[in-house]
Amino acid sequence: MQKTQRGVSDPSQALDTAGAVVHGTPGARFDFDEPEPTVVTLPPFVEVELVYERAQEGMRHERWCALEVWTQNRIYACDWAMRCIQVIDRASGVVDLKHPLLGSLLAGGQRKEDEAMELCSPIPRPGTEAVFEYVPPRKGFVNTSTVTRVVLRLRVLTVPLAPRAVDAAWDRLSDLRRRRDG
Repeated sequence: MQKTQRGVSDPSQALDTAGAVVHGTPGARFDFDEPEPTVVTLPPFVEVELVYERAQEGMRHERWCALEVWTQNRIYACDWAMRCIQVIDRASGVVDLKHPLLGSLLAGGQRKEDEAMELCSPIPRPGTEAVFEYVPPRKGFVNTSTVTRVVLRLRVLTVPLAPRAVDAAWDRLSDLRRRRDG
């Protein structure tokens, strides 16, 4: 097994001290300042939404929708474990409590291109079909229709500087993570 470096999936590439990727050809460099010319300009890969909250006594820490995957007809909401926790019908705005993908794990995205399949992981990008994996006892993978938008929802929590308030907030957030993952 060949070892790779952070941000580089191909072991024949290495990071130089300036952080630029040096490819297998000696002296070849990737210019981070200039985008590669393309025929089509793609939409943003992931939109980032900052959700600001103020911590207060009795605040509920329920499952957090960390990622939204939008298709033409539905919005799939996933928690930090990439588990589908909610499916919303876009036309009506109604939450589908019986959708078969509830509880399944987001694996990434895929798109057939000529004689090859493009796979995108860990999250889909616009233009691919999202791929979810059923959890046992059900097995297998299922695709959605084409993804039109991906939104990463970052929670920004303001906590008063009262004694132990910050530690208590981290305890609640960590406990939520432990319950989700355990």
